[in-house]
Amino acid sequence: MNVPKKWLVVIIIIFMIVLTAILLSKPKEEIDYQIDGLHDLDDLEQLDEINELEEEPEKSIWMVDLKGEVVQPGVYEIEQGKRVVDVIELAGGFLDSADLHAVNLAEHVYDEMVIFVPDLQNENTQNSGEYLLSDSKVRVNQASLSDLMQLPGIGEQKARDIIDYREAQGPFSRPEDLLDVSGIGEKTLEKFLEQIIVP
Repeated sequence: MNVPKKWLVVIIIIFMIVLTAILLSKPKEEIDYQIDGLHDLDDLEQLDEINELEEEPEKSIWMVDLKGEVVQPGVYEIEQGKRVVDVIELAGGFLDSADLHAVNLAEHVYDEMVIFVPDLQNENTQNSGEYLLSDSKVRVNQASLSDLMQLPGIGEQKARDIIDYREAQGPFSRPEDLLDVSGIGEKTLEKFLEQIIVP
């Protein structure tokens, strides 16, 4: 049976319209998919940011007592993780009379820490010893190498080990923490236990 030409033309036109509609619909779907994907990516990034904020611990605020040859001695509030140099900056810096070699500027601060900057001209505070108290007790969390070597049973190497340990692990909380330092056992600790202050 012969199909009239006009019907053949109509069928071809309908076929072309359907085919065109199909071809035009595909890019739109892909674009919509890409846009949806971008929205999903934004949501994921926002979720990651929220998780990071939730996981980030709140930094403690510590009180540090700064004494001696600085512009403004006093008690300062400072965030956990800061160092002695940061406290000195808060106080306006050193006075010209300050013995800069007697202070470890790189030391991490801790709550209730006392930082003493001695007078360069004061014979009682020269050559270290600034962390020795009047009763000859040593603050092990601040003591210098020579200060620690004055303790019974502590030579230069053990003194270095104490300093290395507190710089890596943080200040000692109690005298027994010194047992974690290499080369210091219970007998050694007993020798100088009455001569130290911790923290």
